[in-house]
Amino acid sequence: MVNRERNVKNLLFACLAVGWTGLATANPVLLITNLPPYGSASPVGGVAIGSDPNQNAIALFIYVPGAGWWSKPACAQPLTPLGSDGSWSADITMGGSDKTASRVAALLVSTNYNEECIQGSGSLPTNVFARGLASAVVTRATPGKRWLSFSGYDWWVKAGTGALGPGPNYFSDSNSNVWLDASGQLHLKITNRSNQWQCAELVSARTFGLGNYRFELNSRVDNLDPNLVLGLFTWSDDPVYANREIDVECSRFGNPADPTCAQFVVQPYNLPGHLTRYSVPVALTNSTHLFIWESNRIRFESQRNGYSANPIAGNVISTWDYSLSTPQPGDENVRLNFWLMNGLPPTNGREAEIVIKSFQFAPLGASAPASLTNSALFQSGAFYFQLETQPDRRYEVQETSNLRDWITVDTILATNTVADFSEYFSGGQNRFFRAITLP
Repeated sequence: MVNRERNVKNLLFACLAVGWTGLATANPVLLITNLPPYGSASPVGGVAIGSDPNQNAIALFIYVPGAGWWSKPACAQPLTPLGSDGSWSADITMGGSDKTASRVAALLVSTNYNEECIQGSGSLPTNVFARGLASAVVTRATPGKRWLSFSGYDWWVKAGTGALGPGPNYFSDSNSNVWLDASGQLHLKITNRSNQWQCAELVSARTFGLGNYRFELNSRVDNLDPNLVLGLFTWSDDPVYANREIDVECSRFGNPADPTCAQFVVQPYNLPGHLTRYSVPVALTNSTHLFIWESNRIRFESQRNGYSANPIAGNVISTWDYSLSTPQPGDENVRLNFWLMNGLPPTNGREAEIVIKSFQFAPLGASAPASLTNSALFQSGAFYFQLETQPDRRYEVQETSNLRDWITVDTILATNTVADFSEYFSGGQNRFFRAITLP
């Protein structure tokens, strides 16, 4: 008992010494924290961070396949009020086929929001998003789609019975085309089954909006067959802003003589100043390709190895700044795909595979230092504490027994303003913990 009490004191000291600064956000943040499952009549709910409950409210919309987008709870009640703590909840199943909605959109708006009620629109109008101080759009799991979790986010796998864009190609949700390995890395493979070439695409369940988009590869792309295309991009079904498509693409697009093998693009690609090509070094297997989407520009960069906020010059492969006609965020998703140019088979006739190590998103602006609450506990052989977090930030928890040699024991992706950490151990040795906000 004496050793355990000593351990507890040291553990608590290590945690509390970090300090508690509270949550800081540069702009309001809107979260959907309670998404009812498909077919449920339960309310949807969430929280607005950095908002004024007296000045702000929530505008809700649902998308029903075959019926379009609809304002909720109803045209006569277009806004959902905020609680004093920023929480909100609303019924989105007022009748008809509401329970079969595949997407839910929430916007933080002013209480004087008076846009026209949406009734069956094919897409949410641009002016709707323009009035939002923050937004959250999410696709929920529906029957007939294969889902998986990659890099801490939910995704669905594209499939269809006929040829689909891009290409056109046949896309398969088979485990032979899209899968995760034991390390959590994503594998996308183009296969040839029954004389049909089948491609792979993964689509994020949620939107991310303005921020940092980072794609780390664990495959070579300098030697891709000329007809193969790897796409890492955003896409909206709404045609405005050229479908809000921002691309990192690795391909020679059918030209085997092209000395470059990759490009940064803000669609439409055929307008002057909307595309720049670059080369990924020969035989480089680990590379990171990213773009930072701001309201008035997009900054692209490719790096050797994993992401670095301040890479040395030798690790920077290419950079590009775009500011001609920056798309504004809306209902776009992130898409990761591996496909065939014009649907043509590989020139070498071989199947091909790409490994994506991770996808990361980080909000714009500086992150607050990692902050531990004062609720650290040691009970039944487990140490437990909470981190005050900023949504979409990643936090690295480290431990040591001597305050010199620190090892990483967990990486936490924050989905709310508080994240939990716990670890079991038998005691007998002092443990100290610290948390670091990742860039």
